[in-house]
Amino acid sequence: MMNEIAFQVNTDDGTRSVRARAGQTLLEALRDAGFSLNAPCGGNGTCGQCRVRIGDGAGGMEVLACRAFAQEGLDVTLGADTGVKVLTDAVEITPEGAGLGLAVDIGTTTVAAYLYGLSTGKCIASRGAMNAQRAYGADVISRIRHAGTPGGLEALSSVIRRQIEALARSMCPDLRHIRYISIAGNTVMEHLFAGLNPESIGVAPFTPLSLFGTETPASAYFDSFGDNCVLYLCPCVAGYVGGDITAGLLSSGAYRHDGQVLFIDIGTNGEMALGGKDGFLCCATAAGPAFEGAEIECGSMAKDGAINAVETDLSFSVLGDTEPSAICGSGIIDAVAALLCNGILDETGRMEGERYTFGDGVYLSGTDVRKLQLAKAAIRAGIETLLQKSGKDYDDIDEVLIAGGFGAYLRVRSACAIGMLPPALMGKLRHVGNSAGKGASMALTGSGRRELEALHGICRYEELSSSAVFNDNYIDAMMFDEWEEVYHE
Repeated sequence: MMNEIAFQVNTDDGTRSVRARAGQTLLEALRDAGFSLNAPCGGNGTCGQCRVRIGDGAGGMEVLACRAFAQEGLDVTLGADTGVKVLTDAVEITPEGAGLGLAVDIGTTTVAAYLYGLSTGKCIASRGAMNAQRAYGADVISRIRHAGTPGGLEALSSVIRRQIEALARSMCPDLRHIRYISIAGNTVMEHLFAGLNPESIGVAPFTPLSLFGTETPASAYFDSFGDNCVLYLCPCVAGYVGGDITAGLLSSGAYRHDGQVLFIDIGTNGEMALGGKDGFLCCATAAGPAFEGAEIECGSMAKDGAINAVETDLSFSVLGDTEPSAICGSGIIDAVAALLCNGILDETGRMEGERYTFGDGVYLSGTDVRKLQLAKAAIRAGIETLLQKSGKDYDDIDEVLIAGGFGAYLRVRSACAIGMLPPALMGKLRHVGNSAGKGASMALTGSGRRELEALHGICRYEELSSSAVFNDNYIDAMMFDEWEEVYHE
């Protein structure tokens, strides 16, 4: 390689020599070498989370990997994401067939994998990890953009396939025993896994190249599984309502409901569906990465050291029972609710002072509040728009199902206090855990796939980007004017 340089990378697993092209940033070189860094902004220098240490001993210093360049002989140390919380709750499936089955939920932020005995229907093991693609950006838009760069699609496809293979091997050293693989993910994640360019999803009319829902030989994507292994990608509804939502509607039982169920998966995209056995109206809102702690000044994923809960008296708890070093999504929502309750935030989102500090150095700024305000308004506006388009109101909804890893840690009271969820529905909310992973598990069987494809056939999609109804709802949802209704009941 012309103009090639070499430098050392230190991790908890040891030291490795990495070769790179002259002129590459450390982030680019480390990604090419297979290291997984957290870079929510995709390398634009705005999130401040791709920090690495260069040099050693007292002379070392922290730098942003996206703003430092690879240099000959450089010594780079990577930190570890210790204690990261990934939801891997499993479900028992219908016994069917022989051998092992692998179910995978490819989330934008995390990946969860489940190993099943197909003859027993029992989950043998499960594993979770941060999505290795996060080094290319926290949200799907960042990854769509990267897929359009030279070599970008290949990099994003290969990194997620390697990660799935590694998770599978950690549970089953001989992958030839796995006979069936079922994968659920949002439409962009399924495109990237399959090696399909998702650029058409990033521009109007947001048309995917495939809605999936078909079986293919696993050998089309992997080298290490047996020749007889079959792979299935759960069917998607539209460019921004993916196989994770259809899988969630399956596993939660929402599609069997006689009345009206509101299903919500809160993440960088707020995907939701309203309906029951007679059909669903689905939509998606661009909430952004604030709920994942990304692009928040002291934000982080849910991991040890992150403030994950804040009480109305502004006391707080920390994951891992250690000193606070950051604040994660559930803690951010709690914090804003508590600040409203204590008069430190007003209904417009204006903060008393530039920031509020929790403990020693972890704070929430006025800019952070504004980002959460935009995200919560997107979710609420999506809910209100689905209701209006369906001709329903709050009284018509029998149950609200909150899905996903973030939803599992979300305090319903706080979410209603900040107006992200309607306070009128507070008593109807139920967490359904990693419903996408459970649905992917159910799709390991023929009966599960038939149910999944049947419910996919009764899903309709409402595009919100050009909806005047959604825009009006979005503006109305910006205010923090419902907290008293929640706390003064």
